[in-house]
Parts: sequence; C-alpha cells; structure tokens
Amino acid sequence: MTDRSLEELEAENHALREQLRRCREYDSLTGLLSKDAFFEQGRALLSERQDTSYDLACVDVERFKLINHVYGSAAGDRLLRYTARELRKAFPPPAHLTARLGNDVFALLLPSRLREEAQQAVLRIFRDNPLGVMVTPAMGFCPVTDRTQPISALCDRASLALERTKGNYFQHAAVFDSGQMEQLLDEHTLLHDVEAALERREFEVYFQPKCNMLTEKVVGAEALARWRHPTRGLIPPSTFIPLFERNGFIKQLDLYIWEETARRLRRWIDMGHRPLPVSVNISRTDILTMDVCAALEEILRRYRLEPSLLELEITESTYVNQPEAVIRTVERLMRRKFTILMDDFGSGYSSLNMLNNVNVDILKLDMRFLEHNGQKSKDILESVVHMSKWLDLPLIAEGVEYQWQVDFLKELGCVYAQGFFFYRPMPAEDYEALLLDGRAVDFSDDGTLRIDQKMLLDFHDLFHKDVMSDRLLGNVLGAIALCSFDGRRLRLLRGTEAYYRLTGRSDAFENLPAGAQDLFSDVQEEDRPLLLDALERARQSQDERGAEVCLRQCRPGAARWLKLQFFHLARKNGEDIFYGALSDVTEQMEYLEHLQISEERFRVAMEATNILLFELDIATREARYSEYAQRTFSLDATVANAPEGFIEQDTVCPESQADFRWVYDAIYRGEPRASSIIHAKLKDGVLIWNRITLTAIKDRAGQTVKAVGIVETVSRSAEPSPEIQAELEQQAMRRKGGSLSPCTTVN
Repeated sequence: MTDRSLEELEAENHALREQLRRCREYDSLTGLLSKDAFFEQGRALLSERQDTSYDLACVDVERFKLINHVYGSAAGDRLLRYTARELRKAFPPPAHLTARLGNDVFALLLPSRLREEAQQAVLRIFRDNPLGVMVTPAMGFCPVTDRTQPISALCDRASLALERTKGNYFQHAAVFDSGQMEQLLDEHTLLHDVEAALERREFEVYFQPKCNMLTEKVVGAEALARWRHPTRGLIPPSTFIPLFERNGFIKQLDLYIWEETARRLRRWIDMGHRPLPVSVNISRTDILTMDVCAALEEILRRYRLEPSLLELEITESTYVNQPEAVIRTVERLMRRKFTILMDDFGSGYSSLNMLNNVNVDILKLDMRFLEHNGQKSKDILESVVHMSKWLDLPLIAEGVEYQWQVDFLKELGCVYAQGFFFYRPMPAEDYEALLLDGRAVDFSDDGTLRIDQKMLLDFHDLFHKDVMSDRLLGNVLGAIALCSFDGRRLRLLRGTEAYYRLTGRSDAFENLPAGAQDLFSDVQEEDRPLLLDALERARQSQDERGAEVCLRQCRPGAARWLKLQFFHLARKNGEDIFYGALSDVTEQMEYLEHLQISEERFRVAMEATNILLFELDIATREARYSEYAQRTFSLDATVANAPEGFIEQDTVCPESQADFRWVYDAIYRGEPRASSIIHAKLKDGVLIWNRITLTAIKDRAGQTVKAVGIVETVSRSAEPSPEIQAELEQQAMRRKGGSLSPCTTVN
C-alpha cells in the first residue's frame, strides 16, 4: 500500500467523521442545530456570556398536522425549512442559537432584550410563509435566571408557557413564571386520584334553575358538576373543568353527569311529580371521541325518559373549533328530538355568521354583553335580542345578577334568564324541594321555551335603521333586500351591504326616483315571468317556506345566476312588501348545465354500447342512475335501495337474486371490487344476461364511502351459454364459501 493511498484513506476517514458529526449536531431537514447539540452549545454560550441576560424561547406551529393532512407532507417540510432559514437569518450565531427540537417545534437562545423583537420577527416569518395560507405560531419564553439549570429544563418551561397561547387568536406569546409550576403541581395532585374520585362519587350534580322573568318562576334547570374533595372541600368547576378538558377526563365526567341527571329525573317521575327539562353540557371532547347520540339514547332507554326532558348545551367555541363534526352530531341529535342549546352565545367573534350554518333550538346569551351598564353594551344586546326574535329562536340570558339587567331584558322582550339574581346552583336535594313547591314552578310553557309574542319585532322596525345595523343584518342573513311590489314595479326599500356587493349596485339606488328603481330591469327579459311567478307564489304561500327562483342578472359581458328566496311580509298602502334573500349560484347553475350536456352525451354512449353506469352510496345504501337506466329496466325512479329495491321491482330473476345480493354485500363488507353474472328482466319482459361489477371508492382513512357500478349486457339469449353456465357455477361455489375471489370471472 503506497503512502498516497494511506493519505486518501485518512482523508476519507476524516470526511466520514465530519459527516457523522454533522448528522449528530444538525437536523437533517432544516440544517439547524439538533436537540442534543443545542443543549451542549447552549450551556457553553451561557457560560461564555455571563454579562448578558438570556431567554430561551420555544416556537410551535399550531395545527401543523392539519397542514400536512390538507397540503401534504412535502408542503409541511417546505414550511419547516423556510421557518428554519428565516429564524437563523433573523438570529444568527454566535450571539444566538437556533435549533429544531423535533416535529414542528423550534428553539431559540437569545438576549432577553430581544424578546419583543423576536415575537415580531416570528409573526412576520409565519405571515409571509411560502404556502400562502394562514399559519399561526405559539411562542413561550423562559428567562434564564439560573445558569446551572439544564437547557432541557428551560425548554420544558418555555413549552409550558407557549401552551397558554394555543388557540388564542389575540395572544401568540407568553412568559413562564413560577406560578405556572405551582399550578402544574396542583393540577398533577388533582389528576392523580381523579379516577378513584369518580368511583367514590365525590362528583355531585348541582342544578341551577332557569326562570321566566315575567312570572319569576322556574321553567327548567341546568345540571352542573361540583367536586366535593375529601380534604380540600368543594372545588369550583373553574379549577377542574379546564384541566379535565385538556387531559380528556371530561368525557368520563360528562357521562357521569348525564347518567346522574337522568337518574334524578326518573326519581322525580317515580315520586309522582311532573319534572321540568334539565340541560346537560356536551364538550368538544365528547363529540370527537364518542358517539354522543348513541350514549344519550342508551341513557334515556335505561331510565325510560323522553328526549325532551334531557336538553343538550353545546358551547359556541365548540362550533367554532370543530364545525363539521359538531354540525353532523347536532343534526343527528335533532332528528332524535333532542333540544339543542347554544351556550355562551356572543362570547366568540363569529357568533352571528355561525347561525347561517348551525341548527339550534335555543340561544343562551352570554351576559358579558352587559358587564357594564353602558349604552353601547345595551345597543349590542338589543340588536341580538331582535335578531333572535327574527330567527324565531327563544333566548335565555345567562349570568343575570342585577335588577337593572332584569329590567332592561324585560323591556326588550327577553322572557327567560338564569343567574345569581334568581338562584345560585344548588344541590339536587334543594332543587327537588323547589320542584315540590308548586308556587315556584311554571308549567304553562309545557317545557317548551317561547318568544314573547307581544314583543315580536314590529313590521315597521324593518325599516328603522337603529334596530339592526346593516353590518349585523349582513352577518346574520347575508345578502337581503326589502322590496315593495305594486303589480308593475318591484321597488327596493332597503338592502344590506352584502346585497349591494352581490348585485354590484351602490346604496344610492334606494334614493333614485321610483320609476328608475324597478328591479325587473335587473333580470334578463326571458326570466322576468319567472320572477313575477315567484312573487305571486310567495304572496299566496301559507307557510314559512316562501318561494324560490333562480334568475339571470343582466350584466355586461356575461350573465350571473342569482337564487332568490322571497317571503311575503305584509300589504301596505296598496303594495305588497317582500323580504328577499339572495345568493350567487352561477357556478352551480353552470355546473348543472354542464352535467345535463354530459348526461345527454353519456346517454347516447350507453345506448350505443349497452353499458350502464351507476353510483352507490354506502351510508344510505342507495344506488343512483340515469333516466336511461330507469327506462331500460322500467324502474320507479332514478334512485333505489340496493340491492333489495331492484329485486322488489322485479328486475332480477329469482335464480340470480342470491348472486345479485352477494355483489352488494361484498362491497358493504369492505371488498375493493365484486362482480357477478345476473339474469335480468327488461321493461318489455325480455330476459338478458348482465354482468354487474362494483368498484369501491375509499376515503383517506381507507373506509369505503361510495362505489361505481357497471352493468354490461353479455348475452341476450334466453338460455345461458356454456361460458355463462361455468361462471354461474363458480359464483355458487363462492357464495357457499369456496376459495374463489370476489372478482373471479370466466371468459
């Protein structure tokens, strides 16, 4: 071996050692310091710069898993690399250190005087991210007061500080203090024995009555949890509820409270007393971790209760954080006759918009609207009360504590309230005694809250600018207009800001001469008879549905489709007054037109090839198909329950019904594909042999949600060919448990 070859080996060895060192000291994705290297170099930096005060900061990307899920892991990696590059650029070594601790968490060691500058820099970095979406940081700072403490301990404390900011739209940074550690120790002590506390029945149900302010009598109650600790006494819910929500124990506690409430209701019924409805709380954790509807129905079954007796309160923040899951759960509960209350209404910034998408029966108004006896607070509350009446939603004011609040609410026509002014939360025995006192209870509403009919929004209020601001109306109801129709002209009386944005008009349109305000001129001429017909249908409508119509708005260059929902309000001075809600449906209408063209092309292709396609929805077990398929097999409609709906309509011959059912059962079981030869009957009684094939469509979780079906005519002969007979025999073996796969075919 030559001297040069030894030198090459040494150089290669050195390069490998250097590569190994870099792998150990630097994060492979971002190039920042690794966690271990950050801990080591952080200790050295603090030791070298004794004259400089330092902070250790942790930065977390909120909802990073959602970003990965929606945009893909490659986009998530790009965001992490960008964040790392910008952090290092803003805080370069050697005076600062930057690291990636793992996943989406970064760490900084920087002089304390730069704390505010660091917050602004991080906000800028996240705002200008390359994905072009809203990315929110959570930051925690831990001042370095003891340089002998491990860097890992400082990171832990900074991480605890940033947890306080998660989910807070207005605060993105927090500083660790010693009180946090004491709070954590206290929370740890409470959590240590919580399971045993539930078994020992230390948790009690308290009831806070809801009252009719006009009669000052009880019309219902809310069930609330209290913890009677053996050594600490009665622990307030503000101490343990947020803790249980964070660690997930709220699910067990809620189930316990639901059960105890139902047990009490059953007890009162068995005692011969007429109970009032009691509401229980449903948390976000409940909705995301269990089948709330099934759990509540099982409790009602065991205690033989009607759903109307157990009302359900869901906080507004739950709707904001998990809208789709909550809406699905609420719809299921409402279909099963549960009464749904939106709790803490008004506490979130999206309250009004939310009512467009969420179905609830009752609003519980957060009385923080009236924390101060000021005119602005009263104006806000007045608008909300008017809005609840307009939407025909009973309203309970919660947190009522003072006489002036009661007086003001009654002036507005708010009937129901809950708060310390009437009753504080009380033990079950005290509430039971209250129920037994007939003078304190009001059954006149029969357990159903109502709106004070005498205080309903007057028709003239619709034209009063002070009752509801345009902004409030726009947030609640979107694009709306009040119009008068004299039989010839449809004249605009008032529109919301959203209406003017949608139609492209300015609010000066209201002040034009009467002849120039005709809204018929806004509609394409061939659609004007449709508008006239909708107005007449709305005028004659005897229910609350009004009349709906889709029209094309006259616009330069291209038409816009608008959907209008008209409601007849009154007849005044020889004119009909209408309320109209508008929405832009151009995209939907153009899509429908495209579908119609596509369906016609598809029909022609199917007629030429003797192939039929259909779609199967797994959840409803409904098959949807074209009108051509409906005519071919003489079906009742273009949708049928599968498979039984087809069999009942006599489209499948008796000898093939077992094979026909098998195809669908295979897909419902989760098979990716299934196929069988079927003896089918056409509308004219002709018998043919079809091959039906179903292919599953799965969601991201791998669950089958839909299937695409193909029906292909393989023979029009009355008797099966040898090839078809062979396949029929294999199908029979498969149904009896043979080894053939679902998609085995014989050609």
